[in-house]
Amino acid sequence: MDDNIKGSPEHNQTNASDQTNLTSGDTVFDYLNVHPVVYAFIVLLGIFFLYQIVGGGITLLLFGLDFTDDNVQAIRFATMAAQILFLLIPTLLFLRLQTKNILQFVRMKPISFAEVVFITIGVVAAQQFLQGYLVFQEMIPIPEVIKPFVDEMRESIEQMYRTLIMVETIPELLFVILVVALVPAFSEEFLFRGLVQRNFEYSFGLAGGAVVAGIIFALYHLNPFTLMPLMALGIVFGLLVYKTGSILAAILAHFVNNVVAIITVYYRREEILLPADADPSFTSTILVMSISGLIAVFCWIFLIKAVAERKRNQE
Repeated sequence: MDDNIKGSPEHNQTNASDQTNLTSGDTVFDYLNVHPVVYAFIVLLGIFFLYQIVGGGITLLLFGLDFTDDNVQAIRFATMAAQILFLLIPTLLFLRLQTKNILQFVRMKPISFAEVVFITIGVVAAQQFLQGYLVFQEMIPIPEVIKPFVDEMRESIEQMYRTLIMVETIPELLFVILVVALVPAFSEEFLFRGLVQRNFEYSFGLAGGAVVAGIIFALYHLNPFTLMPLMALGIVFGLLVYKTGSILAAILAHFVNNVVAIITVYYRREEILLPADADPSFTSTILVMSISGLIAVFCWIFLIKAVAERKRNQE
């Protein structure tokens, strides 16, 4: 159905009555006459300004640069409010400007229980593989002239995330999961996979749209130390939507990834990535990456089979 997407300008000539969504084959707009890629970048710039500049500026004015135990709960509420007010709601408004049926446009379709299982296990395995990558990334030498600046930036980012997600009780843990996992999973996936990827598919094809949206997803987080893992995850999230035909697959994968990170920190109590005194060997890191990589690949294969089975049952 989505394979009818075309990228040529000539293909964008159609009768207004057929202008419902991408799957109509000719256009992606019900109300506007804008090239979909241009519209995607307009949305990205607008929401970047709202979320990063306006939302970030308000948080900075209220709390400054100090994330402490005294103000962390208020910062969590502010973070959740910013995600909803400056990211999710604007995304829904931009989607409404584009289509009459938002849920159909973003591909809000059910997925099977088997797909849920394979996505969950696969994301956990992929996260372990990317943790191994970060071990090797830490081995890359940094020029001495910029090393103090890089170390200070890394420590600042680490401290911010540590304070935000470190918890002491189960109720606090559940609230952090709401703030850091559930709300971002819906907000960011509606933006990047629901709107941005959908529009990029018009010019770059289904897989190409997933890749481009995944790269932008990583850049949007403004964290150079996790850029490559975020890029890999963003592309995987996009390919999940491409293969399953449902944004729920990406929302689930995003949620699972964030929850695993939160629970990992909860049990380690101190560090975001690895214990400070950890010195993992080359062999053990390669072993973990190999096993987790194989698990992720097998989950992907079984996921494709589960999707095919679901589609056969629906026919």
